[in-house]
Amino acid sequence: MKPAISTMQTAALVQSAITPTMVLAVPSIMISIAKQDAWISGVIALVAGMAMALGTAFICKANKGQLFVSWMESSFGKPVGIAIGLLLGIYYFNSFCIIVRSFTNFVSDIVLDQTPLYMLAGIMVAVTAFTVMQGIEALARSAFVVLILILVVVPLSVFVLYTDIDFKRLLPLFDESAARMMIASLPPVALLSEVSVLLLLTPYMKKPAAGLQAGLVGTVLGALQLLLVLLLGLTIFGQQLVPMMSYTFVNIMAIVEVGEFLERIEVFTVSVWFLTMYIKMSVFLFASVHCLVHSLRLRSERHMVFGLSVLAIVTSLTEWPRNMGGGFIFAVVNIPLLFIGNIVLPLLIALGLLITRGKRNKGGSQSS
Repeated sequence: MKPAISTMQTAALVQSAITPTMVLAVPSIMISIAKQDAWISGVIALVAGMAMALGTAFICKANKGQLFVSWMESSFGKPVGIAIGLLLGIYYFNSFCIIVRSFTNFVSDIVLDQTPLYMLAGIMVAVTAFTVMQGIEALARSAFVVLILILVVVPLSVFVLYTDIDFKRLLPLFDESAARMMIASLPPVALLSEVSVLLLLTPYMKKPAAGLQAGLVGTVLGALQLLLVLLLGLTIFGQQLVPMMSYTFVNIMAIVEVGEFLERIEVFTVSVWFLTMYIKMSVFLFASVHCLVHSLRLRSERHMVFGLSVLAIVTSLTEWPRNMGGGFIFAVVNIPLLFIGNIVLPLLIALGLLITRGKRNKGGSQSS
């Protein structure tokens, strides 16, 4: 394995793994709970996300350049390492299916309402599979280009929206209880926990020691985009209207216009969001393939990509009925899954590494 991706490319991958679904589905849920104080819940989530990035980077420091499954096997033994790899592979595959279904529902509701869902899901998964088969380096370069587009398009969109903003809609501050603000912070915290993908990405970095910077930058960029959507939603539409919106981010961008002659320019911002969604799907499919191939000792990644892609299309189209709300799926299915896969399992890995640290150090000194 040859290190292939830079620190900023890794940060772009982390940002893309977090942001797309967070800015789409989470704001309306948070505002329905914490009202005009939802942005404070976003700040709480930012702090928690930074803490999770620090914790993930701490775990990654114990890796001396091995791929994830090999690292787990050398640390805990072959059976435990394979079991961890399989669990994470299944987690990333399930998350990939949820992402595909959410993206399919969005495109069907907003753009292509007459197109069959299986056609939309099939095209999305095919593009994602093609991207994954190009390798992690190509995926990282694509993520970095998309990040640059975000840093250009989003400030321009906010600048054009400035005349519609009324900061009085944020008052009174701290009107909701601390408990409600903490509850509202749970969905973004769950999504920010996806910074744990660093466990798989760090061995591919040219400078693995810079994993902390990559994790923090990616997490902060994702959380700031959520804060921006929350503030725009509250200051433009108010706390009563936003909870009724299925896609707050799109509704905000839809009112962008320049004078009275240039309208519907939100297509540029939404197009960039589309690209981040494809990067996110690619990251999760890559992670699932990576874990399963190395755990099962398979020789061909391409066959695994093809098999998981077909299974993902079938699963995403049949697992949930079309009329089930995306917020319900996220709250009931995805949040517990995210906490288990991105917080509980990494904590268990960290605990295991601490327990076996003395044994590893002893073995290393004997071999030297």
